[in-house]
Amino acid sequence: MSGKSPGSAVVIALMSIFLATPVGARAQGRGPARDDAGESSFVEALRQEDPAAAERYLALRDARTKAIAELERAQQRYNAVGAELRAVALPQLKEAQRHYAESTLALLDFLDARDRRLLETYQDQMSRIQKHVEDRARTRDELQRMLRGN
Repeated sequence: MSGKSPGSAVVIALMSIFLATPVGARAQGRGPARDDAGESSFVEALRQEDPAAAERYLALRDARTKAIAELERAQQRYNAVGAELRAVALPQLKEAQRHYAESTLALLDFLDARDRRLLETYQDQMSRIQKHVEDRARTRDELQRMLRGN
């Protein structure tokens, strides 16, 4: 994350969690405008951190959006035809489901890899902070011994 504030990393991590949450679960408590604003913030933070990763995310997101639309159309076609024609519509529905699953998995893989990198960064930062706390504890002990005349 070289040079980025820890706050921006937290925002990015939270947005990763948000984006990995299924759309239906988010839609229950949020409006589309709020989701768009949150995603825009995530994309902007990602773009500042790593422009290539931001473009990769956008491509994956767009592919997933397209796959969702295709799946919805295939489901509508399948539901609209009578029982005698469902066998004809079923392969298209299965293919749309496969594309949806593949695109969603690709997006989740991207977010997981990114979150793993963030976790490594946080763990490194936590180790450095823990070392500072331990150093101050040793200094505190030495100073208290000095005050007691030891």
